[in-house]
Amino acid sequence: MRVLFTIATLILLSSSAHAFRYKLSLRGGISQSWGDINALEGTEDEMHGTGFNTHFGYKWKYFEITLSSYIYWGSIEGLTFKARNETINGEGTFRHVSFGPLLRYQLRGVQPVKDWFMFIGIGPVWSLQTVKLDKFSSTGPLYNKKQKLTFESTGGSFVFGFEEDLAYKEMHPVFIEFMYSYKKSNKVSVVDASDFTETNVLATQETDQDLSGHFYMVSIGMLLF
Repeated sequence: MRVLFTIATLILLSSSAHAFRYKLSLRGGISQSWGDINALEGTEDEMHGTGFNTHFGYKWKYFEITLSSYIYWGSIEGLTFKARNETINGEGTFRHVSFGPLLRYQLRGVQPVKDWFMFIGIGPVWSLQTVKLDKFSSTGPLYNKKQKLTFESTGGSFVFGFEEDLAYKEMHPVFIEFMYSYKKSNKVSVVDASDFTETNVLATQETDQDLSGHFYMVSIGMLLF
């Protein structure tokens, strides 16, 4: 009887050794980001922001595909934009939302610390950046303090990081991830910001300006379920 109990225990432990192999999972964490933003007329700014991220996906033995999202916010200054044939320069706050599929790969044999493994990943990214200028100057009469600018951008991202490889999902293994992404805007909209409960787009146009950026992020989080 004791032998049967021992065999059953070993089978149970071996089947749980890689708890979220061949399963769905959701990770979440907080992040700190930095970036260099290029705007109209050669203006640029170094930004930094704080936010959070989520990763919902399915993991095989070494590969994993996730739908990853990142949200962070911060401040900008000295950038020049163009909307509705007006040139606008100023400083204020921004919010950045991006998402996209991410293919991650666990590097076999790379385990710098016991129960931790290294992974790398790559994927396309779509983002929406909202800029609310508190102080600004404009060449036209249309833009005012009750409006904000939103930019739709596309690009790509590369990540690498380290994650715990624990026996059970309920142990909530943690991860640390480093990400580089490049995004370039292809559409700009002017939005009425007087009522935060409604989204009223006043004008949308294809961008004829070089609004792009290199973004860097470090994230720390855990497996939620």
